[in-house]
Amino acid sequence: MEQVDPTAAAAAPQASVYSIMSARFAERAARSAAASPAASPAASQDAPRAASQAALSASDRLGGTTELAPRGESSKASRNLLLARADASTRAEKSASNAAGLTEQEQQVVQKLKARDREVRAHEQAHAAVGGEYAGQPTYSYQTGPDGQQYAIGGEVAIDAAPVPGDPEATIQKMEVVKAAALAPAEPSGQDRKVAAQADAQRMAAIAELAALRAAARSDPEAAAQLEAR
Repeated sequence: MEQVDPTAAAAAPQASVYSIMSARFAERAARSAAASPAASPAASQDAPRAASQAALSASDRLGGTTELAPRGESSKASRNLLLARADASTRAEKSASNAAGLTEQEQQVVQKLKARDREVRAHEQAHAAVGGEYAGQPTYSYQTGPDGQQYAIGGEVAIDAAPVPGDPEATIQKMEVVKAAALAPAEPSGQDRKVAAQADAQRMAAIAELAALRAAARSDPEAAAQLEAR
């Protein structure tokens, strides 16, 4: 009868168990590999590219760039954008003012004519307003500007500066109004000052005439009656 080494007999079942377990682990690994196939090399290479394109798409939706500028550079870019918009607005205004096709020099001429027109109208209207019943309506002489518009460059107001016949007292009152009307504008012209001087002279003559009449009335009852009748 063959003798069996007890140590060898005990080791044999243990080795058999290890073999069975190893086989089971191998089987499980094979099933897992079949259920989850490995990514191909091409897919691995495309993964970073797809991520980059996704980042670009997200950036495009925000209207920005994929690179973030430092804070200082971002502020500078914002200022530059605002300046560019302001410059565009200024160009648009200039374009609107040039709608009539005027050159810069022609625009300057138009501005001067507009200023002259305002000055002339204010001047003549001051005469008419103060002159009242003794002043007529302003009349103007015009010049056509490069823009085709007419601008007043001169004007006048007819004023009655004649003395009131036979009534020195009424003449005095009238000449006071005429003188005030002649000097009414902020900057009276030479002609305005001449009219004012003539009115002043008429007024002084009327004062002298009135004084003479009053002196005569004191010694002549008939002259006094005529003076009172006025």
